[in-house]
Amino acid sequence: MKDYNPYLQRALKSIVREVLTDVAKNGLTDESYYVLSFQTPKSKIPDFVRAKYPEQMTIILQNQFQDLQVNESDFTVVLGFGGVPCEIRVPFDALLDFADPSQKFGLTFTPTPISAPKAEEPQKSAEVIDLASLRKK
Repeated sequence: MKDYNPYLQRALKSIVREVLTDVAKNGLTDESYYVLSFQTPKSKIPDFVRAKYPEQMTIILQNQFQDLQVNESDFTVVLGFGGVPCEIRVPFDALLDFADPSQKFGLTFTPTPISAPKAEEPQKSAEVIDLASLRKK
């Protein structure tokens, strides 16, 4: 049986990408604002923010955000955390929810699995080579 959910999820995330691209170019209109929830392990956020939100967090794009940039796979935005401006990068694959409360519109996404960190290969022990054995006799 064909699983259409991945196709649907990509299509819905493309809506978010288009909306954010429009906001990046034209700013917010009317009373619009956007609420986005996302998985933090997949996102680039400051360590002090990650410590507070290790699994997921929600941001609001309304009045105080800067430098919103959107590309095919993710978006970046500068937000204030405790009065400190910080850039965050959120892959669209990390999105959990998107809402425009002013329009009573919202989307919920199926969480994509968080990849386990790759196990490091065990280090090989160094071999000691006797240089004398390499010299010509």
